[in-house]
Amino acid sequence: MSLSLAVALLALLVALFTLVALVAVYARLRALEAGRRAELSGYAPLVGRAGPATVRPRPGERLTVVAVLDTGCALCRGVWDALRAVAAECPDARFVGLVDRPADLPDAGPAGDAELLADLATRADLYEGYSPTVLVVDAAGTIVHRSFIYSDTNVRSLLSDLTREHEVTTRP
Repeated sequence: MSLSLAVALLALLVALFTLVALVAVYARLRALEAGRRAELSGYAPLVGRAGPATVRPRPGERLTVVAVLDTGCALCRGVWDALRAVAAECPDARFVGLVDRPADLPDAGPAGDAELLADLATRADLYEGYSPTVLVVDAAGTIVHRSFIYSDTNVRSLLSDLTREHEVTTRP
């Protein structure tokens, strides 16, 4: 076997491994979006179950919008900024940016009407293997919505729609 043939076979093997890894990641995200029980994703679905007490709405609040954020996430800063902007427009809802530790968004600036909650246990409970993720917890404490945030997601519009949609469905 010549050296060039060995290098070509090695390159083919690496390309095949990369393809398999990409298909596995795609399948995992599709399973999460479909809300399947812990099959490919390994995570139980969140929608329909009770949210942790630390992120439930407080008395007088009709819902909580929770953004599950991460240090290694390129989109999380933009999600945090959008969460703060929408929180200023919606006083009867609670807005929470959920991180593992305060250093995850070290220069996040003042939160304003949104809270930056550093709670490892709560984040572990709400993490589905992808961040950023936006969750809505209704007044009863039940998680009623989950959205994955992608680079082409208009986060501010999504947050505004979620607060408006929930308002329409829960108020007479």
